[in-house]
Amino acid sequence: MKTRFFLLSLVLSLLVSFHAIGQVVFYADFEAGSKDAIPDAGVNDVKKYKPENAGTIWAADDFEGGKIGGKGSMKQTAEGCGISGNTPLPGLDNFTDGIIQVVFSFGDDDSFGVQFRRKGDDKGYLAVYGYNETPLVLFMSLEDGCCSSGQCLDQCGCENGGKEIANEPHGLGGGLDQTNAVAYFGRVEVQGNNVKIWYMKLDEVKDLFAPSEDLGDPILESDKATNKSAGSVGVWHESWGMGRIDSILVTNANGFDIDVKDKLTTMWGEIKVAY
Repeated sequence: MKTRFFLLSLVLSLLVSFHAIGQVVFYADFEAGSKDAIPDAGVNDVKKYKPENAGTIWAADDFEGGKIGGKGSMKQTAEGCGISGNTPLPGLDNFTDGIIQVVFSFGDDDSFGVQFRRKGDDKGYLAVYGYNETPLVLFMSLEDGCCSSGQCLDQCGCENGGKEIANEPHGLGGGLDQTNAVAYFGRVEVQGNNVKIWYMKLDEVKDLFAPSEDLGDPILESDKATNKSAGSVGVWHESWGMGRIDSILVTNANGFDIDVKDKLTTMWGEIKVAY
C-alpha cells in the first residue's frame, strides 16, 4: 500500500503541474511549518477555531495507530450531546457556491458534518456524515431546527427520517472502526439550489483533485438549498469524542480552478495515507 501512496502522490503532482482545476479559498492541513495552508499558516492554529458551543474542545493531535502517518490533525476531546455544535472556519464567512472537502476519522459512533451558508442559528444548511449510530448521509436546514447547539440529532428530531430535507444510507456497513484507524473522505458540492454529498473511505479515492463527476454518483443529492445567501462554513459534530479532522479544503464557485504554479503542488501529498 505504501507503493500505492507514492504512485498517488506522483499522479497528483503531475496533475497539478499540467492543468488547473479550481480556486481554493481555504486549506488547513494542521502541519507545523506548512507552506500549503491557504490563505496563510494561521488556519493551522487550532486556537483560531472558536466553537459556538463552549463545551466543544479542539486540540492539536496526531491520528492514532500510524494509519495517517503520525501527522497533524484537529481532535475533538469532549463527549456528550451537550457539547455538540458548529465551529466556524476562521475567516471564511462569505461562502455561497463551491466545494467543501474534509478528511476525518471517528473515535466513537456519533456523526460529523459541515455547515454552509450559515447566518446565525436559523439560516444555513448542514450536511452530516453518519457512522455506527446514524448509518446515513443527511442533508438538513437550520431553519427547520436542525440542529441547535448542545443537541444530538435525535434530540432535535433531525435523524433517521425526521425533519431533515433528505437522507440516504451511507453504505459503509455496520460495526465500523471507532479507533481513528480508518480515514474517511467527505465532499459537499454546492451550486445554487443543488447540493451533492460524497462519503467514502479515503483509500478508495484515487484522485483527490478530481472533478466531482469522477468520484462516481453522490450518495445524496438535493435541489432544496433554496436559501442562497452567502454565509459561513463550519465543521459540526454531535458528541464526537476523540474524532479527528484533517485537510479541510474549500473552493469558490468555480470548483478547483487554482493557479497551480503558485500553491498546492504538493498539498495532497500531505494527506499522509500510509496503509
